[in-house]
Amino acid sequence: MVTALVTAVVLPLTTLATTGQAATLTPSAAVLKQSKSYYRTNAGSLASRYGLNYASQTALTRNETTRVYVASNDAQVKKSANLAISYWNQKLGRKVFVTGTKYNHNMTISMTAQNTSADAWWRPAQHQIVLEQADYSQQLGSIRNKMINQSTTTAVNTANQRITAYGHAIAHRANFAHQYNAYRATQINSAQKQIASQKRNIVGQKVDVKARTFKYANIIAHEMGHSLGLKHSLTPKTPWQLTVPHPISITTVK
Repeated sequence: MVTALVTAVVLPLTTLATTGQAATLTPSAAVLKQSKSYYRTNAGSLASRYGLNYASQTALTRNETTRVYVASNDAQVKKSANLAISYWNQKLGRKVFVTGTKYNHNMTISMTAQNTSADAWWRPAQHQIVLEQADYSQQLGSIRNKMINQSTTTAVNTANQRITAYGHAIAHRANFAHQYNAYRATQINSAQKQIASQKRNIVGQKVDVKARTFKYANIIAHEMGHSLGLKHSLTPKTPWQLTVPHPISITTVK
Protein backbone atom coordinates (compact mmCIF):
# COMPACT_ATOMS: atom_id res chain seq x y z
CA MET A 1 0.00 0.00 0.00
CA VAL A 2 2.73 2.44 0.96
CA THR A 3 4.70 1.93 -2.22
CA ALA A 4 1.72 2.62 -4.45
CA LEU A 5 0.96 5.85 -2.63
CA VAL A 6 4.51 7.06 -2.69
CA THR A 7 4.55 6.61 -6.42
CA ALA A 8 1.37 8.64 -6.74
CA VAL A 9 2.86 11.47 -4.73
CA VAL A 10 6.41 11.41 -6.07
CA LEU A 11 5.44 11.50 -9.71
CA PRO A 12 5.50 15.08 -11.04
CA LEU A 13 2.43 17.27 -11.21
CA THR A 14 1.22 17.66 -14.75
CA THR A 15 -1.98 18.21 -16.70
CA LEU A 16 -1.69 14.75 -18.24
CA ALA A 17 -4.95 12.81 -17.95
CA THR A 18 -5.44 9.11 -18.55
CA THR A 19 -8.54 7.04 -19.08
CA GLY A 20 -7.22 3.53 -18.47
CA GLN A 21 -7.88 1.72 -15.23
CA ALA A 22 -5.13 0.34 -13.01
CA ALA A 23 -3.80 -3.05 -14.00
CA THR A 24 -1.52 -3.21 -10.98
CA LEU A 25 -0.80 -0.92 -8.08
CA THR A 26 2.27 -2.52 -6.61
CA PRO A 27 5.34 -0.82 -8.10
CA SER A 28 8.65 -2.51 -7.41
CA ALA A 29 11.31 -1.08 -5.11
CA ALA A 30 13.38 -0.28 -8.18
CA VAL A 31 10.61 1.84 -9.68
CA LEU A 32 10.24 3.77 -6.44
CA LYS A 33 13.96 4.59 -6.23
CA GLN A 34 14.27 6.29 -9.60
CA SER A 35 15.29 9.93 -10.06
CA LYS A 36 12.85 12.79 -10.57
CA SER A 37 13.98 13.06 -14.17
CA TYR A 38 13.02 9.42 -14.68
CA TYR A 39 9.51 10.10 -13.37
CA ARG A 40 9.14 13.16 -15.59
CA THR A 41 10.34 11.30 -18.67
CA ASN A 42 8.14 8.27 -18.01
CA ALA A 43 5.14 10.07 -16.53
CA GLY A 44 2.74 8.86 -19.23
CA SER A 45 3.68 5.19 -19.09
CA LEU A 46 3.71 5.18 -15.31
CA ALA A 47 0.25 6.75 -15.21
CA SER A 48 -1.07 4.08 -17.56
CA ARG A 49 0.60 1.26 -15.65
CA TYR A 50 -0.48 2.32 -12.18
CA GLY A 51 -3.81 3.98 -12.95
CA LEU A 52 -2.82 7.55 -12.11
CA ASN A 53 -4.52 10.74 -13.23
CA TYR A 54 -2.21 13.68 -12.64
CA ALA A 55 -4.94 16.16 -13.54
CA SER A 56 -6.66 15.23 -10.28
CA GLN A 57 -3.65 16.19 -8.14
CA THR A 58 -4.78 19.81 -7.95
CA ALA A 59 -4.62 19.95 -4.14
CA LEU A 60 -0.98 18.86 -3.95
CA THR A 61 1.56 21.63 -3.58
CA ARG A 62 5.03 21.44 -5.10
CA ASN A 63 6.38 20.15 -1.80
CA GLU A 64 3.77 17.36 -2.05
CA THR A 65 1.58 18.51 0.82
CA THR A 66 -2.15 19.15 1.01
CA ARG A 67 -3.60 21.45 3.67
CA VAL A 68 -7.14 20.32 4.44
CA TYR A 69 -9.91 22.62 5.67
CA VAL A 70 -13.23 21.16 6.84
CA ALA A 71 -15.91 23.73 6.02
CA SER A 72 -18.47 22.27 8.40
CA ASN A 73 -19.44 22.85 12.01
CA ASP A 74 -20.26 19.17 12.44
CA ALA A 75 -17.76 17.79 14.95
CA GLN A 76 -18.18 14.25 13.62
CA VAL A 77 -17.31 15.30 10.06
CA LYS A 78 -14.14 16.90 11.41
CA LYS A 79 -13.32 13.69 13.28
CA SER A 80 -13.89 11.69 10.10
CA ALA A 81 -11.56 14.01 8.19
CA ASN A 82 -8.87 13.73 10.86
CA LEU A 83 -9.10 9.94 10.78
CA ALA A 84 -8.76 9.98 6.99
CA ILE A 85 -5.75 12.30 7.21
CA SER A 86 -4.08 10.05 9.80
CA TYR A 87 -4.79 6.99 7.68
CA TRP A 88 -3.13 8.40 4.56
CA ASN A 89 -0.15 9.86 6.41
CA GLN A 90 0.46 6.52 8.08
CA LYS A 91 0.36 4.66 4.77
CA LEU A 92 2.50 7.27 3.02
CA GLY A 93 5.07 7.32 5.77
CA ARG A 94 5.00 11.10 6.17
CA LYS A 95 2.60 14.03 6.51
CA VAL A 96 1.21 14.58 3.04
CA PHE A 97 -2.18 15.69 4.39
CA VAL A 98 -2.12 18.31 7.15
CA THR A 99 -4.80 20.41 8.83
CA GLY A 100 -5.35 23.76 7.15
CA THR A 101 -7.44 26.80 8.04
CA LYS A 102 -10.19 28.76 6.36
CA TYR A 103 -7.65 31.18 4.94
CA ASN A 104 -4.79 28.75 4.35
CA HIS A 105 -5.71 25.50 2.65
CA ASN A 106 -5.41 23.58 -0.61
CA MET A 107 -8.39 21.26 -0.12
CA THR A 108 -11.86 21.89 1.25
CA ILE A 109 -14.21 19.25 2.65
CA SER A 110 -17.77 20.57 2.59
CA MET A 111 -21.42 19.56 2.55
CA THR A 112 -23.86 20.10 -0.29
CA ALA A 113 -27.65 20.05 -0.51
CA GLN A 114 -27.33 18.38 -3.91
CA ASN A 115 -28.96 14.95 -3.97
CA THR A 116 -27.53 12.34 -6.35
CA SER A 117 -26.80 8.63 -6.35
CA ALA A 118 -23.35 9.29 -4.90
CA ASP A 119 -22.52 10.08 -1.29
CA ALA A 120 -19.34 12.04 -2.04
CA TRP A 121 -17.01 13.07 -4.84
CA TRP A 122 -13.75 14.89 -5.55
CA ARG A 123 -13.83 18.11 -7.60
CA PRO A 124 -10.30 18.70 -8.90
CA ALA A 125 -11.00 22.15 -10.34
CA GLN A 126 -12.44 23.39 -7.04
CA HIS A 127 -9.94 21.46 -4.85
CA GLN A 128 -13.00 20.18 -3.02
CA ILE A 129 -14.31 16.97 -1.52
CA VAL A 130 -18.10 17.22 -1.44
CA LEU A 131 -20.30 15.22 0.94
CA GLU A 132 -24.04 15.04 0.45
CA GLN A 133 -25.86 16.41 3.49
CA ALA A 134 -29.00 14.32 2.88
CA ASP A 135 -27.07 11.08 2.66
CA TYR A 136 -24.98 11.99 5.70
CA SER A 137 -28.11 12.69 7.77
CA GLN A 138 -29.95 9.58 6.60
CA GLN A 139 -26.98 7.34 7.35
CA LEU A 140 -27.42 7.78 11.10
CA GLY A 141 -30.89 6.24 11.14
CA SER A 142 -29.86 3.58 8.65
CA ILE A 143 -26.83 2.55 10.70
CA ARG A 144 -28.86 2.54 13.92
CA ASN A 145 -31.56 0.33 12.38
CA LYS A 146 -29.00 -2.10 11.01
CA MET A 147 -27.39 -2.38 14.44
CA ILE A 148 -30.72 -2.95 16.14
CA ASN A 149 -31.80 -5.49 13.52
CA GLN A 150 -28.52 -7.35 13.85
CA SER A 151 -28.79 -7.38 17.63
CA THR A 152 -32.39 -8.58 17.41
CA THR A 153 -31.51 -11.35 14.97
CA THR A 154 -28.63 -12.53 17.15
CA ALA A 155 -30.74 -12.55 20.32
CA VAL A 156 -33.65 -14.35 18.64
CA ASN A 157 -31.42 -16.96 17.01
CA THR A 158 -29.65 -17.63 20.29
CA ALA A 159 -32.97 -18.01 22.13
CA ASN A 160 -34.32 -20.36 19.46
CA GLN A 161 -31.19 -22.52 19.56
CA ARG A 162 -31.42 -22.81 23.34
CA ILE A 163 -35.13 -23.62 23.21
CA THR A 164 -34.59 -26.29 20.55
CA ALA A 165 -31.70 -27.86 22.46
CA TYR A 166 -33.70 -27.84 25.69
CA GLY A 167 -36.65 -29.44 23.95
CA HIS A 168 -34.49 -32.30 22.72
CA ALA A 169 -32.94 -32.73 26.17
CA ILE A 170 -36.30 -33.14 27.97
CA ALA A 171 -38.25 -34.87 25.20
CA HIS A 172 -38.56 -38.07 27.25
CA ARG A 173 -40.06 -36.39 30.31
CA ALA A 174 -43.72 -36.85 31.17
CA ASN A 175 -44.23 -33.16 31.91
CA PHE A 176 -42.42 -32.13 28.74
CA ALA A 177 -45.00 -29.54 27.60
CA HIS A 178 -45.06 -27.68 30.91
CA GLN A 179 -41.27 -27.53 31.26
CA TYR A 180 -40.76 -26.70 27.60
CA ASN A 181 -43.25 -23.82 27.63
CA ALA A 182 -41.83 -22.44 30.88
CA TYR A 183 -38.28 -22.52 29.50
CA ARG A 184 -39.44 -21.01 26.21
CA ALA A 185 -41.14 -18.13 28.04
CA THR A 186 -37.96 -17.50 30.05
CA GLN A 187 -35.82 -17.39 26.91
CA ILE A 188 -38.22 -15.06 25.13
CA ASN A 189 -38.26 -12.72 28.10
CA SER A 190 -34.45 -12.80 28.29
CA ALA A 191 -34.12 -12.07 24.57
CA GLN A 192 -36.54 -9.13 24.82
CA LYS A 193 -34.56 -7.64 27.71
CA GLN A 194 -31.32 -8.11 25.82
CA ILE A 195 -32.72 -6.40 22.73
CA ALA A 196 -34.08 -3.48 24.79
CA SER A 197 -30.73 -3.12 26.55
CA GLN A 198 -28.81 -3.09 23.28
CA LYS A 199 -31.14 -0.45 21.84
CA ARG A 200 -30.51 1.76 24.87
CA ASN A 201 -26.76 1.25 24.55
CA ILE A 202 -26.73 2.10 20.85
CA VAL A 203 -28.53 5.38 21.47
CA GLY A 204 -27.15 6.22 24.91
CA GLN A 205 -23.52 5.54 24.04
CA LYS A 206 -23.94 6.98 20.53
CA VAL A 207 -22.61 3.83 18.93
CA ASP A 208 -24.45 4.74 15.73
CA VAL A 209 -22.80 8.17 15.64
CA LYS A 210 -19.37 6.62 16.12
CA ALA A 211 -20.05 4.08 13.38
CA ARG A 212 -21.03 6.84 10.96
CA THR A 213 -17.86 8.74 11.87
CA PHE A 214 -15.73 5.75 10.85
CA LYS A 215 -17.80 5.16 7.73
CA TYR A 216 -17.29 8.75 6.59
CA ALA A 217 -13.61 8.56 7.46
CA ASN A 218 -13.47 5.79 4.86
CA ILE A 219 -15.49 7.84 2.38
CA ILE A 220 -13.26 10.89 2.81
CA ALA A 221 -10.13 8.73 2.57
CA HIS A 222 -11.51 7.34 -0.68
CA GLU A 223 -11.88 10.82 -2.16
CA MET A 224 -8.45 11.82 -0.86
CA GLY A 225 -7.12 8.89 -2.84
CA HIS A 226 -8.63 10.44 -5.96
CA SER A 227 -6.98 13.76 -5.06
CA LEU A 228 -3.64 11.93 -5.16
CA GLY A 229 -4.45 10.86 -8.69
CA LEU A 230 -5.54 7.32 -7.86
CA LYS A 231 -8.33 5.77 -9.86
CA HIS A 232 -10.30 2.63 -9.08
CA SER A 233 -8.23 -0.50 -9.30
CA LEU A 234 -9.25 -3.55 -11.30
CA THR A 235 -6.98 -5.67 -9.11
CA PRO A 236 -9.32 -7.56 -6.74
CA LYS A 237 -8.94 -7.27 -2.97
CA THR A 238 -6.09 -4.76 -3.02
CA PRO A 239 -5.82 -1.83 -0.62
CA TRP A 240 -6.16 0.48 -3.60
CA GLN A 241 -9.58 -0.70 -4.60
CA LEU A 242 -10.99 2.30 -2.70
CA THR A 243 -13.85 0.64 -0.90
CA VAL A 244 -16.53 3.35 -0.81
CA PRO A 245 -19.62 1.83 -2.46
CA HIS A 246 -20.07 4.13 -5.43
CA PRO A 247 -18.45 3.71 -8.85
CA ILE A 248 -17.16 7.25 -9.40
CA SER A 249 -14.31 7.17 -11.88
CA ILE A 250 -11.74 9.89 -11.50
CA THR A 251 -12.05 10.57 -15.21
CA THR A 252 -15.78 11.28 -14.89
CA VAL A 253 -15.80 12.89 -11.49
CA LYS A 254 -18.48 15.52 -10.94
